[in-house]
Amino acid sequence: MSASVYAVSIIVHILAAATWIGGMLFMIFSLIPAVRRLDDFQLRARLIRETGIRFRLVGWISLAVLFVSGLTNLATRGIPHAALLHPPFWNSGYGRMLAAKIIIFLIILAISAIHDWRIGPRASAASLLDAHAPEAIRARRLASQFGRLNLLLALAMLTLGVLLSRGLTG
Repeated sequence: MSASVYAVSIIVHILAAATWIGGMLFMIFSLIPAVRRLDDFQLRARLIRETGIRFRLVGWISLAVLFVSGLTNLATRGIPHAALLHPPFWNSGYGRMLAAKIIIFLIILAISAIHDWRIGPRASAASLLDAHAPEAIRARRLASQFGRLNLLLALAMLTLGVLLSRGLTG
């Protein structure tokens, strides 16, 4: 593939990562703390629910773009997809670091799915019924923990991506 395809793929990959990680940073460090200051618990729950639903679409699109552009980045760097089927590739420093990145990505997909379609909706529904109920408090705390874990894993994946792209594979 040409250098221009590689350049476009890298730019798309970086924009998708920035959109996804930036959105998580906004939710965790801006939206949630601001919403917690509101006295109206019903409004809090609705704001978090509506923002979460909107960001869920952005997040999943970003993850899909990261997957496709990641495969494109490998191919344009001269690593054919067939090489991924050979054990010697995975024994190299690059291969081991790429394996770690892929494993983290798969964990992120699982955590995101559980958060977005199970824990988040449960926390939202419980908070709309009675924000002070123990179940609502537990559900919100669990949703928060999943979101923060996802952010930490995303930052680890970002770090691995930078190291891989710079050839710093140990």
